[in-house]
Amino acid sequence: MPSYPSSLTESEWKVLVELLPKNNPQLRGRPAKHSKRAIVDGILYMARSGAGWRMMPNDLPPWKTCYHYFRIWAKQGIWESVHNHLRDLARLKAGKKKPRPLRLLTGKAFAQLATPEFVVMMRVRKLQEENDTFW
Repeated sequence: MPSYPSSLTESEWKVLVELLPKNNPQLRGRPAKHSKRAIVDGILYMARSGAGWRMMPNDLPPWKTCYHYFRIWAKQGIWESVHNHLRDLARLKAGKKKPRPLRLLTGKAFAQLATPEFVVMMRVRKLQEENDTFW
């Protein structure tokens, strides 16, 4: 496998492999031609170089394969969870606390804001602002 500045080391790969989706044995189809590590190395090469997908070196997996996995994992939220996990590891290593998840706070705020009374109040205010213009 080629070695680029963006390539993962063994210790980095051990952390990252746990965060990637596992292969589902119930899925049918052609066996994988490229390893997940090679695909991740290709994606990281593109992120580091800033080049277009079609400009990937020939010793990495094809650009279509890397782009396919990049898009699927982005839609599934894998990259966000990888980012959050690596951020938490870096914070803990630096001696800081793990940040609280915002989902709990935003869910509670949304529940308070989504009450029918609040919606009616906001509509009334909007109507008042529209009728309140004068020249």
